[in-house]
Amino acid sequence: MKRTSLLAWTLTAFLLAACASGAGAPQALPTVALDGSNLPPTVSTAGSDVTASGTIVPAQEAKMAFAVGGIVRTVNVKVGQTVRAGDLLVELDNTTLQLELAQAERTLREMTSQASIAAALQAVANARKELEDAQKKAESLKFRRGSDTVIENTQAEIDLARQALARASEAYRQVQSLPDGDPKKASALLAMTNAQLRLNALIAKYNYLTGAPTDLDAALIQARLETAQAAYQEAQWYLSALKGEQIPPEATGTKLAALQSARDAIAAIRQRLDATRLVAPIDGVITRVGVTVGEYAVPAQPLVFISDVEHLQVQTTDLSERDVVKVQVGQKVTVFVEALNETLTGKVVLISPVSSTLGGDVVYQTTIELDRPFPKELRAGMSADVTFQTE
Repeated sequence: MKRTSLLAWTLTAFLLAACASGAGAPQALPTVALDGSNLPPTVSTAGSDVTASGTIVPAQEAKMAFAVGGIVRTVNVKVGQTVRAGDLLVELDNTTLQLELAQAERTLREMTSQASIAAALQAVANARKELEDAQKKAESLKFRRGSDTVIENTQAEIDLARQALARASEAYRQVQSLPDGDPKKASALLAMTNAQLRLNALIAKYNYLTGAPTDLDAALIQARLETAQAAYQEAQWYLSALKGEQIPPEATGTKLAALQSARDAIAAIRQRLDATRLVAPIDGVITRVGVTVGEYAVPAQPLVFISDVEHLQVQTTDLSERDVVKVQVGQKVTVFVEALNETLTGKVVLISPVSSTLGGDVVYQTTIELDRPFPKELRAGMSADVTFQTE
């Protein structure tokens, strides 16, 4: 569109000049060359420098807003004030959260006190003793229930019991013919019965001592061992957690879960507290404060604006699609600031990957980092003429 308008304007000027010559001899009209020599200054020809208009901008800007709503308790900054990253700018009323945090921290202190650590140490010792006992019991599954000495003694008792039973049986046979109720017969029968019971008991004991545990016995012993192992491991994990030592992600245990819940509660409250505070993310100067003490802060509404005026850059506004192909990151640039009547130097640090339109033309924004030091009078918002050095 600009090229067509320029051509029409040029032809009109020549026609007016020819008419003004009056009745003289006809004058030949000059030929209008449709090449780069008739384009605006911002569009360069091959082999010449590329130029564009630009604006001085801060290297960084921040618009601060709350993620949650609330009543503003303090405003610590004003327009023009210099701040550093981490400075508290605005804070909402968070008294309730402060009380919740204090209570949660007291709970955690009790859980991690020296007395709690001592109790955990004792629990580890007890769990270890139970594990050792269970391991010994499990080892016994591989052997007979009784030692050789106990088994030999039991065998001797069985031999004596059989002899006693034989004598009692013989004594009963001698009085067996007596009528029932006779004291001698009753006494002999009782003695024989007791001798038989004694022998039966000793034989059962011998069989138990010399036999392997039953399947039920083995299952109970194994279950006890696994329970003791788990209890000992969880006691160790809990003790390590109390001491602040590293524990594996798979660590378990009721006490450990309670401890982790207490720590998670503190982290959650602190996160909610952080949401009630606006903290400067960068060094810079406050350019706008849109809230006062006692007002209600609306979530996501920018309230404080910060600009990094110590690090200024230039952003072009009308670099055409024909010229952007001649520009590269790292390319040297000169910047003329009309307000200061000074020429500065810099280099290209960013070329926008997407275009925008300006008056119907396709343009690409580029960012130029200025060489330091630059004049202290340089201000964000000043206009500049940018020349990209293509040679």
